[in-house]
Amino acid sequence: MRLRHRKWADSVFEENKDIARNLSDFDPEAVKEFPNLEIGSGCGGFLQELSFRNPEERFLGVEINKNAFALAVKKLSAVKDNQKNFLLLNAPIERLFPLIQDEQLSHIYINFPDPWPKKKQQHRRLSYPTMLKEYYRLLKKGGKLYFRTDNADLFTDSVNYFKEVDLYDIEVIEPFFSENVDYLPPTEYERKFREKGVDIHLLIATKR
Repeated sequence: MRLRHRKWADSVFEENKDIARNLSDFDPEAVKEFPNLEIGSGCGGFLQELSFRNPEERFLGVEINKNAFALAVKKLSAVKDNQKNFLLLNAPIERLFPLIQDEQLSHIYINFPDPWPKKKQQHRRLSYPTMLKEYYRLLKKGGKLYFRTDNADLFTDSVNYFKEVDLYDIEVIEPFFSENVDYLPPTEYERKFREKGVDIHLLIATKR
């Protein structure tokens, strides 16, 4: 979904540098404070709810799209006085990987990523084997990766990617209903898809 440019984006960034950063003004040492990572935070609803449910944890949300990032910053700015356990970063996830220590993360969340359906694009998928090997480095032993999508082809391919790398124990839940669990809040996309009767697929991968 293409998001239009928000004229107020720059002013929102300036007013909320306590919760929103670019790589240019991000202290690399700050990454060490976060054991939980969301890749592709979109408009911020999932990060907001997850951090609210888990006030004792710290969450880093990374979003590459500046327009989606602006919406997320605006949304989370409304709760930052009461929720102080999250940070948003506008950056490609590949730029962040070198800053994260081995076995630093307890959880990685990937919600409704771009499916990159064309064969020549598939290496860009967030579930591609090269990415799964990087997540393995970042996760603690027993750490979990949650991969959620509405795209059946992407999900089938992703299950095969996990089996190919053979680094995780995997659990597949389809269809998945977020209201039946307390560990994975719904996202804005999930609500829209479910209203249209679209099935949601979830894969939970645990690092061996």
